[in-house]
Amino acid sequence: MKQLTVSLLSFFFLLVSYSASNAAAKYVEIKNPFVNVYEFLDPKSNVIIVAKKGDHFELVYEGKSWYQIKIKDKVGWLEQKAGVVVNNPQYLPLGTFFVFVILLLGTLVGVSMYIYKQKAVEV
Repeated sequence: MKQLTVSLLSFFFLLVSYSASNAAAKYVEIKNPFVNVYEFLDPKSNVIIVAKKGDHFELVYEGKSWYQIKIKDKVGWLEQKAGVVVNNPQYLPLGTFFVFVILLLGTLVGVSMYIYKQKAVEV
């Protein structure tokens, strides 16, 4: 029972801290099928990546016709007509998914061990 409580409290803390850390961040959601993200504020500069529809990138700066976005450890430029600013992306990051799975498995193991011990005591 103690393991179940610790797992549930850990999961709750993870959700609260994740929500708080991403509350202030804004993202750009790509609306066009394929969009070039440029190294500089110039369409003739190098293309860092080609973003796909539905991709999300953290917003660094919002200009009049361009967004400056964060791509891993780089910063790039994207035309505003290719995306829209959103407060929270509508996807679950991969790292959060793995933490959720690990906590869920820990909870299942803890409950299984508790049930097993209860049955062993009855015998």
